[in-house]
Amino acid sequence: MATRYKGDPYWITLRFLGKCASCGAELPKGSEAFKYKDGSLYGEACGCGEEASREFSCAADDEDLYMSGY
Repeated sequence: MATRYKGDPYWITLRFLGKCASCGAELPKGSEAFKYKDGSLYGEACGCGEEASREFSCAADDEDLYMSGY
């Protein structure tokens, strides 16, 4: 999914060792992570990234619906 607005979180491939903001698992170089504007990472391998991505997508869809005037 492409980002809609500047500052939206997105998936990245890590170039350095990271740490999951949710569960604290180490994220190795080359792994996928969901990154927020503040720099927090949520790993794909531990499942936290999928959950964070899903929550953000739902919130963005809700905002689009509420702002559309329906």
